[in-house]
Amino acid sequence: MNSKMKKVLYVIGVSAAALVLAAVVFVLTFDINSYRPRIEAAVSGATGLEVRIKGKMELSVFPFGVSAKNIYITNKKVEIATLESLKLAGELMPLLKKQLKITGCELVKPVVSIVKDAYGKYNFESTEKISAEGQFGVVFSLYKLKMSKGTLLYLDEKTGEKTEFRDLDLAIKDIQAGNNAADFLKNASFTGDFSSSQVLQTNFRIENLKSSVRAVRGVYNFEPLAVSSFVYFDKKAGEKTELKNINMAVKDLVIGDSSGDIAKNISFTGNLTCKEVLNKELKIDNLSSLIKVENGVTYLTSLNMDIFGGKAEGYLTADKSGTDAKYTVKFQILALDFSEFEKFFGAKKVIGGKGDLHAYITIEEKGARDMMSGMDGTFSLRGDNLVIYTMNLDKVLSSYEKSQKFNLVDLGAFFIAGPIGTVAVMSTVALKGYRYGDLYLHAQEGQGTITHFLSHWEVRGGVADATDCALSTDHNRVALKGKLDLVRGRYDKVTVALLDDKGCAKFKQNISGPFGSPEIGKVNAVGSLAEPVFDLYRKAKRFVQGGRCDVFYNGAVQQPSE
Repeated sequence: MNSKMKKVLYVIGVSAAALVLAAVVFVLTFDINSYRPRIEAAVSGATGLEVRIKGKMELSVFPFGVSAKNIYITNKKVEIATLESLKLAGELMPLLKKQLKITGCELVKPVVSIVKDAYGKYNFESTEKISAEGQFGVVFSLYKLKMSKGTLLYLDEKTGEKTEFRDLDLAIKDIQAGNNAADFLKNASFTGDFSSSQVLQTNFRIENLKSSVRAVRGVYNFEPLAVSSFVYFDKKAGEKTELKNINMAVKDLVIGDSSGDIAKNISFTGNLTCKEVLNKELKIDNLSSLIKVENGVTYLTSLNMDIFGGKAEGYLTADKSGTDAKYTVKFQILALDFSEFEKFFGAKKVIGGKGDLHAYITIEEKGARDMMSGMDGTFSLRGDNLVIYTMNLDKVLSSYEKSQKFNLVDLGAFFIAGPIGTVAVMSTVALKGYRYGDLYLHAQEGQGTITHFLSHWEVRGGVADATDCALSTDHNRVALKGKLDLVRGRYDKVTVALLDDKGCAKFKQNISGPFGSPEIGKVNAVGSLAEPVFDLYRKAKRFVQGGRCDVFYNGAVQQPSE
């Protein structure tokens, strides 16, 4: 390197050092607090909000930045946010021109309240701009944004729905967005991570929410998104449902009209896995599903789970795009364990074995009416070679006309406890009235076998009709007919019958009235069961004239061969 080049480099180096030294001296002697009113005016002018810095401001050199404490942000005297401290990263050289160029921002313990009024306007929106002419210049070219230990409150005044994020941490970079704060969600681009120890709403609580996020011009991807616990509270039923260890991938999320109901204007695709779901006695493991949300309609497809000792698969659709919500569920549980299923409604171990459950349900909400009244669909539970742990059913039925050790209608609980048990809590109430547990008292009778079991129901307007409900043992057959009014919680002409080989009722018994306190009729075989057995058979013949009878059941379960 020649001497001239060395001199040039030397001059450049000395000049650069002098400029840096001058900048350092400037910063050390610069009183940033004297510019507090100008900075407040400049930021207020840029945002249209009133910004006040009540704590001390400081400058740092390496890295260059500005910090301030106790900051308050309001809009028309209504508080929007407070910050314990604010740290701004910037460029040094513009400061020599009395300009503050911001490239990074860190918020420490912010408390932010976002309110959307009944007309869809947010509390941070403003039509006014405060003049900043002649004030200290502030230029925002934000590259990084960090938030720690924050609290975010969101209130929708139209619906009254309130959401709170606690201990919110956020770190994003490569930020690009439009100038309109209200349209930030529609135009933003960035990458980063966020977490919250708790998310609270009226009906649910989320624990330990964490996610990575990538946004490209208003299209968001949250992958992965993890939640340690999600608890939903059904205040009407007094129950809670908890989902544990949730992992999601949310892809291509787009928010449409943010001034309306966001739930009806959001779209995305993704997938979901959940390790465990708990609700009273109900336990679901290894739930997984594909997800699609489009303008108020949620689709869960390829829905799989382990439940009642079996494998379930199906789909669910929740349509909330209109005034009234509509839900559609279709699923099947193969190799369901009857013993596990009984635990769902709190019954003791009565039946064992495997079966298949199929259901297709639609529920349509209509204003304030009972949701059950909008239910339609079918339920079907089928099983073969089941074990009855409480009694030898063949022995009891074969001597039924002599012993009368239990009400015939108690056997009807087998049919109601199946498909209808999947509807909701109402089935539990029905079963309590149906004395399902009474069958347990017959343990002294040993064990028995149900060779074929079928319980098929059709539901219309919240009324379940037993279209094919019957069971057979090695020597006997029992059937149930009638309806369950799930809206009013009542039995409607429910009858259980012990059949002969023609499907006619040899003995039958009715149950009616409210689920909680039903009226159980007497066993009917023409005469009273207290009469001699011979007289019973004699009077029973009145049902049969010329080999014909009134057929009670002609469904799929056949009479066992003697």
